[in-house]
Amino acid sequence: MRQPLASDVSIELATRAYAGTSHTPDRRGESEVADYVATIENFNSKLAAAADTDARMSEAVAQAERYREGYIKHLSALWSSRSRMMSTMITGPANFPVRRQEKIWKAYENRAKEFYAWQDRALKSALKAIKAVGAPAPVADPNAKTGSESKVIAGVEIVQNFDLDRVQLVFDGKPDSDTIANLKGAGWNWSPRNSAWQRKLTTNAIYSADRIVAKLAAGIQ
Repeated sequence: MRQPLASDVSIELATRAYAGTSHTPDRRGESEVADYVATIENFNSKLAAAADTDARMSEAVAQAERYREGYIKHLSALWSSRSRMMSTMITGPANFPVRRQEKIWKAYENRAKEFYAWQDRALKSALKAIKAVGAPAPVADPNAKTGSESKVIAGVEIVQNFDLDRVQLVFDGKPDSDTIANLKGAGWNWSPRNSAWQRKLTTNAIYSADRIVAKLAAGIQ
């Protein structure tokens, strides 16, 4: 795997990220760059541990490079966001734009949360891809249902879509706001591709569909 280098990222951008909030932005910038190197090395070691064959190691190398590129992109955006932050300890309290800075700090916090969440997702995805290399294909259940079954109640089509493993509710037009709230509250998600509200095909999902449609039918009758 390609070893991460301090030169992969911009020390200037890392330093600017702390120019308005630290008395030692140079030192903080160097620390950020060192943290980047350590983080990528740690990620690579986790992938290498999961690569127990040559084929899986090849996939691990590809996944590691994809992660490194994505990490740099996210990290650079985070540093750029932080560079707009200021502290009265550095700039002084005179004419300090309090409200504007509150928004900037909030935006940075949100971006940081997104970055951390991305790191977790990326690791899980990379490990899954590595383990999938050389794994036997799942054996299809010869008794499993295919196609779909449907029924219409109160103008709403309830579909058990076995191919997609989804229960779907197909309305004639957009449901009213109360119905949409009930759908979302019961775990249903709108699928633009299928033009239907749907959930994973389970007994609970089928019961939920019948219950929601029964309420609509009671209102119509």
